[in-house]
Amino acid sequence: MTEISGMNDLQDKQILDALATKFKEARTKQGLSQRKLALIAGMEYNQVQKLEKGESNLQITTIIRLMIALNLTPNDILPYGNELP
Repeated sequence: MTEISGMNDLQDKQILDALATKFKEARTKQGLSQRKLALIAGMEYNQVQKLEKGESNLQITTIIRLMIALNLTPNDILPYGNELP
């Protein structure tokens, strides 16, 4: 049972890292700082920092606020295909 739990934790981390990479790439491509993105998305700066480090398991509402702030669609940001563990 522990092995399965550990595997899920690893898969979760890989998914969070893939999502973090997508958001960071979109933010930097648009020339936004983490602080500016946080302001536009109505978030705290440290939330954006944690997201981009893959340290935050975001709520769907937060993901949607970030997608709106960056003019992204779910296809732009959600990991899929070879990016999934």
